Amino acid sequence: MNNLRARWRDADPAFKAFLLGVFFLGINAGVISSAFNNYLNDSFSLTSKQRGFLEFPRELPGFLVIFMTGLLAALPVRHWAVITGLLTAVGVAGLAFLSPGYNSMLVWMLLWSAGSHLFMTVESVMGLRFAKAGGHGRRLGQISGMTNFAAIAGAGLVWLFASLAGPAVYKWSFAVAAAAALASAALFARMKKGGEETAPGGRRFVFRWRYKWYYLLNILFGARKQIFLTFAPWVLVTQYGASPAVMAALALAAAAAGVVFRQAFGALTDRIGERRMFMGDAVILLFICAGFAFSTFRPVLYFFFILDNLMFATRIARTTYLNRIAEEKSHIAPTISFGVTIDHAVSMTIPAAGGLLWAAYGYKSVFLAASLLAVAGFFAALAVDDPRPAGEGA
Repeated sequence: MNNLRARWRDADPAFKAFLLGVFFLGINAGVISSAFNNYLNDSFSLTSKQRGFLEFPRELPGFLVIFMTGLLAALPVRHWAVITGLLTAVGVAGLAFLSPGYNSMLVWMLLWSAGSHLFMTVESVMGLRFAKAGGHGRRLGQISGMTNFAAIAGAGLVWLFASLAGPAVYKWSFAVAAAAALASAALFARMKKGGEETAPGGRRFVFRWRYKWYYLLNILFGARKQIFLTFAPWVLVTQYGASPAVMAALALAAAAAGVVFRQAFGALTDRIGERRMFMGDAVILLFICAGFAFSTFRPVLYFFFILDNLMFATRIARTTYLNRIAEEKSHIAPTISFGVTIDHAVSMTIPAAGGLLWAAYGYKSVFLAASLLAVAGFFAALAVDDPRPAGEGA
């Protein structure tokens, strides 16, 4: 503990401000992820069709990230961080106090979603800039672990307000979430010397054949991610009767495990390289798909649900891989933004395709199809170069 305090005391002030900003933004994310679906149901009584449609505008800002970062290309990325906090704060405050109807709620949801999706680029770029040589994965893992830790606090706030505030739980929870996002913006604004002081080359868009495997890995991840975000919980709820309390417990277990797992994942990426991490992720995904397709034992399904949430940490390896192969450092921010865009281009279409597959052949067919993504991911991993001498890091 003394060593941890000493490391924090000696850390770069800009990094400390950034990490604290990540913590407060993580509280916001924890509140929203815990309460948003119940908020929609209790406030607007959405039908299943309406809830399905809502995924398109909710994910749309992720698809538009490349255009958002293009508009911001003249600004340092640390300023992008401030904008993410402000967008998120305004959007969540609007959900709490300025959403008397469904259409007005959509406006505020889009602002919140724009902030959260823009931060995907900010988190990766700033994490790389605050990392030492050879420690990029470890630094990204620390930042991701902090987000998970804060999400637990956010979920705890929702539970507390649900006990104390009754029907006003959403206004209180979202008000605190908005205040936390505003605090993150203030902390990000303190990064006077965080990373590069100049804009990221002024580049709005970068497309290089050299980055083809990075693009493909993002496409595969977008498909895999949305299958499990949409259909894994739906299977547990509709086929196995998982209650809201069970789903909340699984989410909290995944977040708690992620605090340690994501840091370990980042450190291991530095040690053994991205290629092995991508290969391992593909093999694990194959087992997860088989589990959901063939197992009926609930504890096994719960375990695979948590494991799949943890494996979203592969974004760390994709980021360090891009950092390693980038022709210029100015390519990193726009290329990460493009990666987020193509990820969401895929993830916006997957729920509809998966739903049709489920209706025609049953839920198991969705996960059997997802196993093909695992196979494709394994072969894509084989194509990723490993620059280290044979035997190193084994």
